[in-house]
Amino acid sequence: MAGMFAILCGLLICLGSFGYAQVIDGDVIQGYNYTSGVWQFEGEVYVSRGTTGVSVMQVFGGVEHATAFMLHVYDGKLMRYHEQLVASDVYDRWIHLNVIHDADEGKVSVFVDGNEALVADDRGRANHYFKCGVCTQTDPSSCMESRWRNIKVWRK
Repeated sequence: MAGMFAILCGLLICLGSFGYAQVIDGDVIQGYNYTSGVWQFEGEVYVSRGTTGVSVMQVFGGVEHATAFMLHVYDGKLMRYHEQLVASDVYDRWIHLNVIHDADEGKVSVFVDGNEALVADDRGRANHYFKCGVCTQTDPSSCMESRWRNIKVWRK
């Protein structure tokens, strides 16, 4: 299952497989909620220099936390939350990102520009969905920006 997405006037629009479009609430990719199986979020992200202390991609749904997984940016580094390095030098370039969530096994795999960068545990079985954009975290910059293109969601 794949979806086509576009940014229109600041809103993320989903072009469904049946030709309809739906507005995405707060950059949440609706209609792709899941509790089991293997799901993949694919897209290209561009983070502007100076953006720091932000989340750019999330897998929502954790048992004791709101999220199962998050990718943050701190000082030009892409991090799992704020503790584990995923990629360096992410400012001012397009990065091809694949996040694969095996909800049955509780694992999240991250590929950056086609190379496996991280495999980590998620935060428990819940109702999951993908989210992208900018969300403030610890010590955010006053100006923050991420751009997304070629977003797809796949289910195995």
